[in-house]
Amino acid sequence: MSEAPHIFGVHNEGPFNTDPGDYVYDILALVHAQLNQFDVTPSSRVVRSLQAVDRRVQTKGFRRSALDAIFDVVCIEHYETEERYRRVRERATRWFGQDRAKRLLTERIEILESWKGRDARMAPDAFLIDAENKTIVCYEVEDTHPLNPNSIGAYANAWYTLEYVYWDLHLIAYDIYGHPKVIVFPHAELVARRLRMRGSRAKGES
Repeated sequence: MSEAPHIFGVHNEGPFNTDPGDYVYDILALVHAQLNQFDVTPSSRVVRSLQAVDRRVQTKGFRRSALDAIFDVVCIEHYETEERYRRVRERATRWFGQDRAKRLLTERIEILESWKGRDARMAPDAFLIDAENKTIVCYEVEDTHPLNPNSIGAYANAWYTLEYVYWDLHLIAYDIYGHPKVIVFPHAELVARRLRMRGSRAKGES
């Protein structure tokens, strides 16, 4: 990086799988090179630049991709051993078929149901799944809809769920010129919560 990214929150010092800085890319030059492409939106310039740097960056199917990434890990934890989980899944697949068996397991295991039904409702502009290092990275481009205390709170819900199963979630925002900002959990969520409470009190007093 030519300059350090802005940090919202403070650096984590706990035992995490990866450092969010490992997924912050210097894309200033790549974004600038697209400025004469008037048929491309500012957000698309940033996303295309990220994809040019790392082919793992995706834009579609976040909820399904994230669920697929953590599915086996969570199921093995739930059934205590990999062998027992495999037996359960194979039996369910024989009875119901592969897709329905996976849906039934998702509904039965609280963490998966929570992730699918509540904690993965955000739609990042781009994302990256590093399964080898048990890490999900979400990228937001702060163009017409910048991050706010509510959206940071939504990401925090996802962070807490993944942290429970020993996965990392990193949230990295870029402005339309390609300058990065790292939102560090859980510290950012505490700040966002105070701001939401302050806003609620202000509305109640008005």
